[in-house]
Amino acid sequence: KQWYQRRVAITAGVKALGNMFGRQVLVFNCDEGIDVKSMGRIFVGLVKCGAWGCFDEFNRLEEAVLSAVSTQIQVIQAGIMRNTPTLQLMDKQVKLDPNTGIFVTMNPAGKGYGGRQKLPDNLKQLFRPVAMTKPDNELIAEVIMCSVGFKTSEELSGKLVAVFSLSKQLLSPQQH
Repeated sequence: KQWYQRRVAITAGVKALGNMFGRQVLVFNCDEGIDVKSMGRIFVGLVKCGAWGCFDEFNRLEEAVLSAVSTQIQVIQAGIMRNTPTLQLMDKQVKLDPNTGIFVTMNPAGKGYGGRQKLPDNLKQLFRPVAMTKPDNELIAEVIMCSVGFKTSEELSGKLVAVFSLSKQLLSPQQH
């Protein structure tokens, strides 16, 4: 259950980030049944409309698919970096929206997670790893309060976090 909550939090983080930037985020659950053509069609759609694609459990794709997909991702990333108007994907000339983004979530290969592949090195190089940790709410509150001039921000931050934690536990999430 813990790995599921962690993966959901990462996917939710990508969706929240996309929302903050005003981007449409499409989440795709990857498994062994997805082939290169399916991934190519997804990439063509993302590139055309400038959406962000979040590929959940990306390393569940078969090794051959991961290898072929790396070429498609390289083409997309190179096009975005060079600001080219069109790309060649799946033997088609596709108009490139530079707002396109590709994100992946993964669980470790091995370690009790069946069906996961290690990413090929050429694919690993295309993504930046990001670790998700639980935020220190007291520190965040203290820094925000200090930055707006509170003299006792260290003392108040703990009380503020306690009030919001109790509110979250005791109050209904329904908006009134």
